[in-house]
Amino acid sequence: MALWPLLLLTLGVWLLLRKWKLLKVGISLPGPWAFPLLGNAQMVGKLKPEFIFLVFTELRDRFGSTYRLWLGPQLWVFLHSAEETRQALHDPTLLKAETFLQLEPLIGNGLLISHGAHWTRQRRLLTPAFQPQLLRYFAKDIGKHVDRLVSRLESTKGACLEVTDPLFACLLDAIVDTSMGAQLDTQLMDHSPAIQAFHLSSKLLFKRMINPLLSSDWIFQRTQLWRDLSEQLQVIHSLMDQVIEQRAKKLEEQQKEPSGKLHHNLLDTLLLARFEDQPLSRKEIRDEINTFVFAGVDTTTAAMSFVLYALAKYPETQSRLREELKLHQLPKDADLDSLNELPYLEALIKEVLRMYTIVPTTGRQTTRTTVIGGRTYCAGITLWINMYGLAHDSLYYPDPYAFKPERWLASEGVNPPPAFSYIPFSGGPHVCIGRRYSLLLMKLLTARLVNEFDLRLSPENAPLKLQAQMVLKARDGINLSFVKR
Repeated sequence: MALWPLLLLTLGVWLLLRKWKLLKVGISLPGPWAFPLLGNAQMVGKLKPEFIFLVFTELRDRFGSTYRLWLGPQLWVFLHSAEETRQALHDPTLLKAETFLQLEPLIGNGLLISHGAHWTRQRRLLTPAFQPQLLRYFAKDIGKHVDRLVSRLESTKGACLEVTDPLFACLLDAIVDTSMGAQLDTQLMDHSPAIQAFHLSSKLLFKRMINPLLSSDWIFQRTQLWRDLSEQLQVIHSLMDQVIEQRAKKLEEQQKEPSGKLHHNLLDTLLLARFEDQPLSRKEIRDEINTFVFAGVDTTTAAMSFVLYALAKYPETQSRLREELKLHQLPKDADLDSLNELPYLEALIKEVLRMYTIVPTTGRQTTRTTVIGGRTYCAGITLWINMYGLAHDSLYYPDPYAFKPERWLASEGVNPPPAFSYIPFSGGPHVCIGRRYSLLLMKLLTARLVNEFDLRLSPENAPLKLQAQMVLKARDGINLSFVKR
């Protein structure tokens, strides 16, 4: 029995020596009181999704722009200033936070979570598929799916509906069409297995990401959560494998019998890519496609939901945008160039992406000693960038919780905010590769829907309760009516 205290003391000393550098950093930073061994895990684990990003912002107000949390032996440091953010996003020694690696069952080693030589190779291979000149060819194809959305909204005859579901179907169809050349036609279905699989996969993956007990793959793969997730992933992977094979056959036929100049989409670019004279494997291609579809549809749907909500909530904004559209006489299938000539539309979308920060936080993992914001961090620390907090900091944005698209209009003499205080698509070398594509979708949808409908809030609409899941969402959905003009 006398050996137990000695063994515990020895273990404690060993852990102290092993984690000494980490402890020194943690002790040097302000933060809430932490339980021995448990840290702040109990506090974080109890947070509901609608409070997570708000609590992080409140802690920043209490402890300053840089503070820490302990999750057991893991040290989380929250950065907040624009300069710290710039340094972190440009530091080549930092990796994506380990939490994001838990997306691997869905997106494999895709661009969103890969790093090092693999990330560099994939980024270089994918970049040609997102050149602005290629985006010009997408407007007509996207318009076809927007037509279906307009018809669906017309059929409601002005009755209120929750907007995220029809938006998700429209954007999924448009993104798969323009990036893969496939027609899912989910807008024509009452219940799409693909949409259900994407929704459930997202929810199940997020449940794992916020549960420290499931961080181990060994533990997670022995839970009902993993079995439920595997069932949904089978639907997604089978669908994408089928689309890839169909496109590969079509591309092969086109190469044998060329008929005019081809405008290759994302999937074509991947199928034709060569690295060290070898094609990409089918899994590598599927990983990148799943990454683009999963990230693109979820974020753009959330952003468009808030765009429509803002237009309905602020009728003066809706009227001003409609006047701009009328002045420029945009055609129904407006292209990227004409959409980029609309300053108020641009300002509206920027303000929505600031006010409703679609991805509230992003994280990086230290792999060696590095200096950020004048502070030295050792390896093994998770650095979190509170993008919601940055976008709502009065230091950068006067009256930050007021919706003011005009704050982005140079014509009104407004100075732009400092770089890296506004990063809706992240920043640095890992800035979102599909940002121009996402903005094209949003501008096309917004312009068309404002021309076709008067957007109105539901009379029973309560103040939005925002919650952070994979992306920022309204807890009770967004309920609007679309009255034909």
